[in-house]
Amino acid sequence: MLKYAALGAAALCLDGCAPGPSRPGGGGRYSVYLTSDDGPMRGSAYVDSAVRETRVPLTAFLVGKHATPRLFQAYLQGYRSNPYVTLANHSYTHANGHYLDYYRHPERVLADFEKNRKALGLHEMLGRLPGRDSWRLGSRAYDADRSASAAADLLAAHGYRLFGWDLEWTHAQSGRPIGTAEEIYRRAKYQLHKAHTFTPGHLVLLMHDQMFGTLHAKEELKDLIMLFKNDPEVRLRSLDAYPRSAPPHKVATRQTPRLMPAKPTGIGETTPVDPLRFAH
Repeated sequence: MLKYAALGAAALCLDGCAPGPSRPGGGGRYSVYLTSDDGPMRGSAYVDSAVRETRVPLTAFLVGKHATPRLFQAYLQGYRSNPYVTLANHSYTHANGHYLDYYRHPERVLADFEKNRKALGLHEMLGRLPGRDSWRLGSRAYDADRSASAAADLLAAHGYRLFGWDLEWTHAQSGRPIGTAEEIYRRAKYQLHKAHTFTPGHLVLLMHDQMFGTLHAKEELKDLIMLFKNDPEVRLRSLDAYPRSAPPHKVATRQTPRLMPAKPTGIGETTPVDPLRFAH
Protein backbone atom coordinates (compact mmCIF):
# COMPACT_ATOMS: atom_id res chain seq x y z
CA MET A 1 0.00 0.00 0.00
CA LEU A 2 1.15 3.54 -0.64
CA LYS A 3 0.93 6.23 1.93
CA TYR A 4 -2.52 7.63 1.24
CA ALA A 5 -6.02 6.25 1.44
CA ALA A 6 -8.22 7.62 -1.32
CA LEU A 7 -9.57 11.02 -0.31
CA GLY A 8 -11.99 11.66 -3.15
CA ALA A 9 -12.55 11.69 -6.88
CA ALA A 10 -10.21 13.49 -9.27
CA ALA A 11 -10.86 17.19 -9.76
CA LEU A 12 -11.54 18.05 -13.40
CA CYS A 13 -11.26 21.86 -13.42
CA LEU A 14 -7.65 22.30 -14.54
CA ASP A 15 -5.53 25.25 -15.65
CA GLY A 16 -2.90 25.42 -18.33
CA CYS A 17 0.71 24.29 -18.03
CA ALA A 18 2.00 27.84 -17.55
CA PRO A 19 0.69 31.22 -16.45
CA GLY A 20 -1.69 32.62 -19.05
CA PRO A 21 -4.01 30.87 -21.53
CA SER A 22 -4.60 27.14 -21.45
CA ARG A 23 -2.31 24.92 -23.46
CA PRO A 24 -3.61 24.27 -27.02
CA GLY A 25 -5.32 20.93 -27.45
CA GLY A 26 -7.30 20.95 -24.18
CA GLY A 27 -7.35 17.73 -22.20
CA GLY A 28 -5.61 17.15 -18.93
CA ARG A 29 -7.14 14.53 -16.72
CA TYR A 30 -4.42 14.91 -14.12
CA SER A 31 -2.63 17.84 -12.51
CA VAL A 32 1.09 17.65 -11.71
CA TYR A 33 2.79 20.25 -9.52
CA LEU A 34 6.56 20.66 -9.80
CA THR A 35 8.16 21.78 -6.54
CA SER A 36 11.79 22.20 -5.54
CA ASP A 37 13.13 22.66 -2.00
CA ASP A 38 16.11 24.29 -0.29
CA GLY A 39 16.91 27.14 -2.63
CA PRO A 40 18.55 29.43 -3.16
CA MET A 41 21.66 27.30 -3.54
CA ARG A 42 23.85 25.72 -6.17
CA GLY A 43 21.51 24.33 -8.78
CA SER A 44 18.92 27.08 -8.42
CA ALA A 45 20.19 28.88 -11.54
CA TYR A 46 19.75 25.72 -13.62
CA VAL A 47 16.25 25.12 -12.22
CA ASP A 48 15.40 28.74 -12.99
CA SER A 49 16.63 28.52 -16.58
CA ALA A 50 14.98 25.11 -17.19
CA VAL A 51 11.63 26.56 -16.14
CA ARG A 52 12.08 29.66 -18.30
CA GLU A 53 13.05 27.61 -21.34
CA THR A 54 10.14 25.18 -21.05
CA ARG A 55 7.62 27.80 -19.84
CA VAL A 56 6.08 25.70 -17.07
CA PRO A 57 5.13 26.60 -13.49
CA LEU A 58 7.27 25.58 -10.53
CA THR A 59 6.96 26.31 -6.81
CA ALA A 60 10.30 26.98 -5.10
CA PHE A 61 10.31 26.36 -1.33
CA LEU A 62 13.00 28.70 -0.04
CA VAL A 63 15.26 28.67 3.04
CA GLY A 64 16.15 32.18 4.18
CA LYS A 65 19.46 31.17 5.73
CA HIS A 66 20.64 29.97 2.31
CA ALA A 67 20.12 33.42 0.81
CA THR A 68 22.93 35.12 2.75
CA PRO A 69 25.91 34.48 0.38
CA ARG A 70 26.08 37.09 -2.39
CA LEU A 71 26.00 34.47 -5.16
CA PHE A 72 22.93 32.81 -3.69
CA GLN A 73 21.23 36.22 -3.48
CA ALA A 74 21.65 36.38 -7.25
CA TYR A 75 19.94 32.99 -7.55
CA LEU A 76 17.08 34.31 -5.42
CA GLN A 77 16.69 37.34 -7.65
CA GLY A 78 16.55 35.02 -10.65
CA TYR A 79 13.60 33.23 -9.08
CA ARG A 80 11.92 36.53 -8.18
CA SER A 81 12.08 37.73 -11.78
CA ASN A 82 10.85 34.44 -13.24
CA PRO A 83 7.12 34.69 -14.12
CA TYR A 84 6.77 30.90 -13.94
CA VAL A 85 8.07 30.54 -10.37
CA THR A 86 5.96 30.83 -7.21
CA LEU A 87 8.00 31.48 -4.06
CA ALA A 88 7.03 29.52 -0.94
CA ASN A 89 8.21 29.06 2.65
CA HIS A 90 10.51 26.22 3.74
CA SER A 91 11.56 27.86 7.07
CA TYR A 92 14.49 30.17 7.74
CA THR A 93 16.85 27.61 9.29
CA HIS A 94 15.72 24.27 7.82
CA ALA A 95 15.75 23.11 11.47
CA ASN A 96 19.55 23.46 11.42
CA GLY A 97 19.49 19.75 10.64
CA HIS A 98 18.13 18.83 14.11
CA TYR A 99 14.60 17.80 13.25
CA LEU A 100 13.46 16.05 16.42
CA ASP A 101 14.46 18.96 18.65
CA TYR A 102 13.02 21.46 16.17
CA TYR A 103 9.55 19.92 16.25
CA ARG A 104 9.48 19.62 20.05
CA HIS A 105 8.89 23.39 20.11
CA PRO A 106 6.01 24.26 17.76
CA GLU A 107 6.08 27.94 18.69
CA ARG A 108 9.71 28.13 17.55
CA VAL A 109 8.75 26.51 14.25
CA LEU A 110 6.11 29.17 13.72
CA ALA A 111 8.62 31.91 14.56
CA ASP A 112 11.11 30.37 12.13
CA PHE A 113 8.54 30.40 9.32
CA GLU A 114 7.50 33.95 10.12
CA LYS A 115 11.13 35.07 10.12
CA ASN A 116 11.58 33.48 6.70
CA ARG A 117 8.40 35.05 5.34
CA LYS A 118 9.54 38.52 6.38
CA ALA A 119 13.20 38.08 5.41
CA LEU A 120 12.37 36.91 1.89
CA GLY A 121 9.23 39.00 1.41
CA LEU A 122 7.06 35.97 0.69
CA HIS A 123 3.49 36.83 -0.21
CA GLU A 124 1.93 33.38 -0.62
CA MET A 125 1.12 31.49 2.59
CA LEU A 126 2.39 28.25 1.09
CA GLY A 127 4.69 26.19 3.30
CA ARG A 128 6.53 22.90 3.52
CA LEU A 129 8.04 21.63 6.74
CA PRO A 130 11.77 20.89 6.65
CA GLY A 131 12.41 17.16 6.70
CA ARG A 132 8.74 16.21 7.24
CA ASP A 133 5.97 15.11 4.88
CA SER A 134 2.99 16.92 6.40
CA TRP A 135 -0.14 18.36 4.81
CA ARG A 136 -2.63 20.89 6.15
CA LEU A 137 -5.24 21.93 3.60
CA GLY A 138 -8.53 23.06 5.06
CA SER A 139 -9.93 20.21 7.13
CA ARG A 140 -7.58 17.66 5.59
CA ALA A 141 -4.41 16.65 7.38
CA TYR A 142 -1.67 14.06 7.00
CA ASP A 143 1.62 13.48 8.85
CA ALA A 144 4.09 10.84 7.77
CA ASP A 145 5.88 11.53 11.07
CA ARG A 146 3.67 12.54 13.98
CA SER A 147 6.51 14.42 15.65
CA ALA A 148 5.63 17.38 13.41
CA SER A 149 1.86 17.29 14.02
CA ALA A 150 1.66 20.05 16.64
CA ALA A 151 3.88 22.39 14.63
CA ALA A 152 1.88 21.74 11.46
CA ASP A 153 -1.38 22.44 13.31
CA LEU A 154 0.00 25.71 14.68
CA LEU A 155 1.19 26.89 11.27
CA ALA A 156 -2.21 26.03 9.76
CA ALA A 157 -3.93 27.98 12.54
CA HIS A 158 -1.88 31.01 11.46
CA GLY A 159 -2.97 30.76 7.84
CA TYR A 160 -0.36 28.53 6.24
CA ARG A 161 -1.33 25.97 3.63
CA LEU A 162 1.17 23.16 4.19
CA PHE A 163 2.22 20.79 1.43
CA GLY A 164 4.02 17.49 1.67
CA TRP A 165 4.65 15.49 -1.46
CA ASP A 166 3.27 12.49 -3.34
CA LEU A 167 6.48 11.52 -5.12
CA GLU A 168 10.08 12.49 -4.46
CA TRP A 169 12.87 12.56 -7.01
CA THR A 170 15.69 11.63 -4.66
CA HIS A 171 19.40 12.36 -4.90
CA ALA A 172 22.72 10.97 -3.76
CA GLN A 173 24.89 12.66 -1.12
CA SER A 174 26.77 14.27 -4.00
CA GLY A 175 23.52 15.84 -5.20
CA ARG A 176 23.29 13.63 -8.30
CA PRO A 177 19.66 12.78 -9.14
CA ILE A 178 18.78 9.12 -8.54
CA GLY A 179 16.70 7.81 -11.40
CA THR A 180 16.09 9.12 -14.88
CA ALA A 181 13.41 11.49 -16.09
CA GLU A 182 11.63 8.55 -17.73
CA GLU A 183 11.59 6.59 -14.47
CA ILE A 184 10.18 9.49 -12.47
CA TYR A 185 7.56 10.12 -15.14
CA ARG A 186 6.46 6.46 -15.08
CA ARG A 187 6.20 6.49 -11.28
CA ALA A 188 4.11 9.66 -11.38
CA LYS A 189 1.71 8.22 -13.94
CA TYR A 190 1.40 4.99 -11.95
CA GLN A 191 0.45 6.89 -8.79
CA LEU A 192 -2.01 9.07 -10.66
CA HIS A 193 -3.68 6.10 -12.31
CA LYS A 194 -3.95 4.28 -8.97
CA ALA A 195 -5.09 7.39 -7.07
CA HIS A 196 -2.11 7.02 -4.73
CA THR A 197 -1.90 10.74 -4.00
CA PHE A 198 -3.13 13.05 -1.26
CA THR A 199 -5.81 14.36 -3.60
CA PRO A 200 -6.77 11.93 -6.38
CA GLY A 201 -5.96 13.36 -9.77
CA HIS A 202 -3.32 15.71 -8.34
CA LEU A 203 0.35 14.82 -7.82
CA VAL A 204 2.95 16.96 -6.05
CA LEU A 205 6.50 16.14 -7.11
CA LEU A 206 9.31 17.02 -4.71
CA MET A 207 12.78 17.83 -6.01
CA HIS A 208 15.73 19.71 -4.51
CA ASP A 209 17.71 22.56 -6.02
CA GLN A 210 21.01 20.90 -5.15
CA MET A 211 20.16 18.07 -7.56
CA PHE A 212 20.59 20.32 -10.56
CA GLY A 213 24.09 21.71 -10.16
CA THR A 214 25.30 20.47 -13.54
CA LEU A 215 24.21 21.04 -17.12
CA HIS A 216 23.52 17.31 -17.47
CA ALA A 217 21.16 17.37 -14.48
CA LYS A 218 19.41 20.45 -15.88
CA GLU A 219 18.81 18.62 -19.16
CA GLU A 220 17.38 15.65 -17.24
CA LEU A 221 14.96 18.05 -15.53
CA LYS A 222 13.96 19.48 -18.91
CA ASP A 223 13.43 15.93 -20.20
CA LEU A 224 11.03 15.24 -17.33
CA ILE A 225 9.19 18.50 -17.92
CA MET A 226 8.73 17.70 -21.59
CA LEU A 227 7.44 14.20 -20.81
CA PHE A 228 4.72 15.77 -18.68
CA LYS A 229 4.13 18.65 -21.07
CA ASN A 230 3.63 16.33 -24.05
CA ASP A 231 1.32 13.97 -22.16
CA PRO A 232 -2.33 14.71 -23.12
CA GLU A 233 -3.49 13.42 -19.73
CA VAL A 234 -1.37 15.87 -17.73
CA ARG A 235 -1.49 19.58 -16.98
CA LEU A 236 1.42 21.20 -15.16
CA ARG A 237 0.10 23.70 -12.63
CA SER A 238 1.35 26.12 -10.02
CA LEU A 239 0.93 24.91 -6.44
CA ASP A 240 -1.14 27.95 -5.52
CA ALA A 241 -3.85 26.43 -7.75
CA TYR A 242 -3.95 23.17 -5.77
CA PRO A 243 -7.52 22.40 -4.52
CA ARG A 244 -8.18 24.03 -1.17
CA SER A 245 -10.76 21.40 -0.20
CA ALA A 246 -11.70 17.84 -1.06
CA PRO A 247 -13.37 17.27 -4.44
CA PRO A 248 -17.19 17.58 -4.35
CA HIS A 249 -19.47 14.71 -3.33
CA LYS A 250 -16.67 12.95 -1.47
CA VAL A 251 -15.67 13.19 2.17
CA ALA A 252 -11.98 13.68 2.96
CA THR A 253 -11.04 11.64 6.01
CA ARG A 254 -8.17 11.78 8.45
CA GLN A 255 -6.84 8.27 8.28
CA THR A 256 -3.66 6.60 9.41
CA PRO A 257 -2.27 5.21 6.16
CA ARG A 258 -0.01 2.21 5.93
CA LEU A 259 3.38 3.31 4.68
CA MET A 260 5.66 1.53 2.30
CA PRO A 261 9.22 0.90 3.53
CA ALA A 262 11.24 4.10 3.36
CA LYS A 263 14.86 4.83 2.57
CA PRO A 264 16.84 7.96 3.51
CA THR A 265 17.48 10.67 0.95
CA GLY A 266 20.43 12.16 2.72
CA ILE A 267 18.75 15.35 4.00
CA GLY A 268 16.41 14.02 6.66
CA GLU A 269 13.50 13.19 4.38
CA THR A 270 12.25 9.82 3.19
CA THR A 271 10.67 8.46 0.07
CA PRO A 272 8.43 5.42 -0.53
CA VAL A 273 9.85 2.38 -2.26
CA ASP A 274 9.20 2.51 -6.01
CA PRO A 275 5.55 1.44 -6.48
CA LEU A 276 6.39 -0.06 -9.88
CA ARG A 277 8.23 -2.84 -8.09
CA PHE A 278 4.89 -4.02 -6.76
CA ALA A 279 2.84 -3.54 -9.94
CA HIS A 280 1.81 -6.60 -11.93
